[in-house]
This record gives sequence, structure tokens and C-alpha cells, in this order.
Amino acid sequence: MAFKLPANLGIGRQYGELTPASVTALEGSLPADSRMLVGLRFSERYEGFEEDCERANERLLSEPGLTTWPEYSRFVTPDPDGEPIAWVSYQSSPAWWTIILLILGGIFILPIIGGFGAWIIDLMFPGLTEIIMLVAIGGLMFFLLPMLKPAKEKK
Repeated sequence: MAFKLPANLGIGRQYGELTPASVTALEGSLPADSRMLVGLRFSERYEGFEEDCERANERLLSEPGLTTWPEYSRFVTPDPDGEPIAWVSYQSSPAWWTIILLILGGIFILPIIGGFGAWIIDLMFPGLTEIIMLVAIGGLMFFLLPMLKPAKEKK
């Protein structure tokens, strides 16, 4: 879990896990133009994670007033070590975290909701997904097998 800082920068203060509200409070207590680096940790690095990070970056780049670090022209970077972390780097002036979080939530919400629904169904009905797959394969075979039989000749 590491973010490659530009060569001329070092870590001023480092915090553990924070809530969105505590990041906003922290950002408000820092001087203007402070550089913020926030890691959004996901439960897994799902398919399309890098594309979502790129879309989030493009969306944040179009936000007026929001600025990247001068040495680093990106806002959102997927973790280079393959961890399920999206690194968000920006300059805070004024406090931007709430706005950034709203924008990122709109981009990363679909994978979160999609996985959550499947997880809830699997908790409520263990093995249901396997049964659905077997029924789907059986139904497919039911319709495909008659098509594969040779045609009968008419008399």
C-alpha cells in the first residue's frame, strides 16, 4: 500500500483510517493549498477498476476550481501495486473533499451496489446462485438439443 510521491515531496502528517467527515474536518484545519492524499480502499479490485479511476480522474479534471498537485497532473490513480485502492491527490483550497467524494461516489457506486446485492442474496439463500446457473444451463440445453437433431424427411 504505497503511493509514489514526486521526488521533491515528503509526508508531512500521516493518519490512519478516517471517515469522510473526519477528512473534511482535517482538510478544513489545514492551511490553504495543502496537498491532500486520500486512499479509498475497496474490498477487492473489481473488473473495470482502472477504467473507473480514469473516468473519475477525467470528471475531476473538468471540475472548476479543483487543482491537482503541480508535479502530478492526476486526481485519481489506481494503486500501482495492484491493491484495491484508488489514490486521490489534490490541493485543498477551499475544502474540496465533500465535493470530490460526491463525484467519486457517482462513478464507483455501480460496482459497490452490484456486488452488495449479490452478496445479500447469497447470505439469505446460500447456494441460490449455483441453482440459478444450473437451471439456466438446463433450459439452454432443453432448447438447443432439438435444434441439433437432423431434420426428418417428409414422405
